[in-house]
Amino acid sequence: MSSGRLRVAFVSGVRHAAPYIERLRQDPRVDIVGLAEEPEASEWMRKDSERTAARSEIPLFDDPGSILDPERVDLAVICSEPTRHARLAIQALASGVHVLVDKPVATTLQDADAVADAVTSAAGSCSVINRTHAPALRRTRSWVDAGYLGLPRHIDVEFLANGTHFATSVERPELVIDPTLSGGGELLNFLGYCTDAIRYLTGLEIRSVYAMSGSLFEAGHARYGVEDTAIVSLGLDHGVTSTVTVGRIPYAPGLGSASTSLRLIGSHGHAVADDGKPAVLRYGGGSTVSALPLAGGRPNETLGFFLRHVVDSLLSGEAPDYGIAEARASMAAIDAAYRSIETGTVAVPL
Repeated sequence: MSSGRLRVAFVSGVRHAAPYIERLRQDPRVDIVGLAEEPEASEWMRKDSERTAARSEIPLFDDPGSILDPERVDLAVICSEPTRHARLAIQALASGVHVLVDKPVATTLQDADAVADAVTSAAGSCSVINRTHAPALRRTRSWVDAGYLGLPRHIDVEFLANGTHFATSVERPELVIDPTLSGGGELLNFLGYCTDAIRYLTGLEIRSVYAMSGSLFEAGHARYGVEDTAIVSLGLDHGVTSTVTVGRIPYAPGLGSASTSLRLIGSHGHAVADDGKPAVLRYGGGSTVSALPLAGGRPNETLGFFLRHVVDSLLSGEAPDYGIAEARASMAAIDAAYRSIETGTVAVPL
């Protein structure tokens, strides 16, 4: 680090770069060095990266190699379309800088393993954008740790993107629905958030996956042959179970671009956490219900909490608490879900 400051470069500005730049530059300890796009990238990718750099008022570089230098940069943030995530992350790791990848870390389990291999010989760490720093999720975890809910028995998770916000929340529809860019459909896009939450709350590994999916609402998804909705049943260690509903639907509950909620059923009670509402509800004995208000109910607030954690960690010489092991476990569950859909049977994460 340079004089207690974190120097950040963006590699590609195709997907999610603008909100990440906006959030990071609000931290007075962060210097945004610039944004680089690959010279061999498609013309529209270069144009989109140019526009992102111009609107964010940061320098634009025509080759990631010209900016990925530990003498100039501490952290590289990968914001390409998902199918380039793994390759660009490996390139950045090889240069000797820390890496933060927009989710997912890769679009195949094989590529996720390649990133994991690159981390083992890299000087820097690798983290991935996730939602485990959401206030409601953190508070629920503290209740689990304190034993208020007893032993976890079952978890219901729902992550629904609001179709009415599709045009404003996704830079280009193809980034989500064209598998040559996205790698898959909404399972690949959103299931990782849900499995992250399940593993974070319970500390248990996912051992079996059964999934069903379809293109029920969005004509674009159907045209490209990818799912817009899915239901996933998970078996975890010690007989704990989970159900997950993910998708992009015409009207999701709530006012934002996505609605996410979680219910953890324990042996002695259950808790409901909803990121769209700044409160955690705890259902106790005798029909009692207690609500604990929380700050940061909006998705961008959740992103802000995690990015601040990344800056805090790297400036203190530590790796963020969400690393390649967590990202790989998420990708293994996604891979198993797609294999389950293909075969119509239960799949085991590899």
